Amino acid sequence: MTPDDIRDIRPLISIPALWPWIVVGVLGVLLVALIVLGIRAWRKRAQRPLTPEQQANAALARAEALARAGQCHEWGEVVATTLRGALAARLGQAACPETTSELAHVDWAKASAGAAVDAPALIELLSACDLSRFALARLEPSALLAATDAARAWVTQLFAPLKPTTSPPAEATP
Repeated sequence: MTPDDIRDIRPLISIPALWPWIVVGVLGVLLVALIVLGIRAWRKRAQRPLTPEQQANAALARAEALARAGQCHEWGEVVATTLRGALAARLGQAACPETTSELAHVDWAKASAGAAVDAPALIELLSACDLSRFALARLEPSALLAATDAARAWVTQLFAPLKPTTSPPAEATP
């Protein structure tokens, strides 16, 4: 081979540009993220919020599971919180009196604004909850289940539609 021989020179090797692949990858990830976020937003919007009665019944279902497991303290916390929250929601207040004795001394004729509040049943239920919460009493699962059923009935009665008071029709005068 002579020094002037050009047969040993090779042609340029084409190196593909990497940036188009990076752009396509980033756009693909963004598209997938937008689709996932859109589906989540659509599902969240499709779910309607629960009414206070439905929220209370769902919480009492959790309390029933705790009662079956024999977890008295946790059961008392859930039931007491549920009953107080349902009462506050029905009365249109942010919260109700904190202690059971405060609830026992409320004038329900004025405070209830027409809501059907069975105060003796409420006090009895909250007293059972207080026994398991504060006195750490160990109640039997059957007693817990019976109290949960009573709480469910109390919530149903609390949120029952008010019966309209019917007044006698006015007589027409000639």
